[in-house]
Amino acid sequence: MNIENIIKNQDILDCWKEIQKSNIDKNISKEVFEYDIEEYHTFLLDEIVEASEYMNMSTDTLINEMLLFTKNNKSLVINFSNERLNKKIPFSSPLTYEEMSSGYTEEELGISYQDLEDETDAIIDIGTLLTYLIDLIFLFKEPKNYIKYLIEKLCYSEIHAKEFIEYEKNIIENL
Repeated sequence: MNIENIIKNQDILDCWKEIQKSNIDKNISKEVFEYDIEEYHTFLLDEIVEASEYMNMSTDTLINEMLLFTKNNKSLVINFSNERLNKKIPFSSPLTYEEMSSGYTEEELGISYQDLEDETDAIIDIGTLLTYLIDLIFLFKEPKNYIKYLIEKLCYSEIHAKEFIEYEKNIIENL
């Protein structure tokens, strides 16, 4: 199975369209394929491959889990995504965009930290939806491995990882 199976899945596209509709007035929706498709697919597949390793399942199994989870929980995926898009992560001592970029300099990134922050706040693409979907699967199916994933893959401190998980659980509880 490959990334096109996810991107072309009708349930995923339905969620994506609903998220775009609810965020259109906030000017944060862009077209799904804004980026170089081959590079974009590689990026999304890398995200899924890495997450599947932390969940101790094959990539195909995670993709199937993503499709099944979306089919069975469309409103949760849409509402969770919309909540996440409209909230700042309330870390007790916030990570800077420099820290979030894993120590890359602005020159290496090719973008200023402020522009990176503005872009992150302003743009949603289908990759964001898939990232949120992976987060939901971690929360519901692999909570013990989620902290490990956040610390090792996303370079969060243990305190930030725990705060982030509580933050996401609170979003779900308040939906």
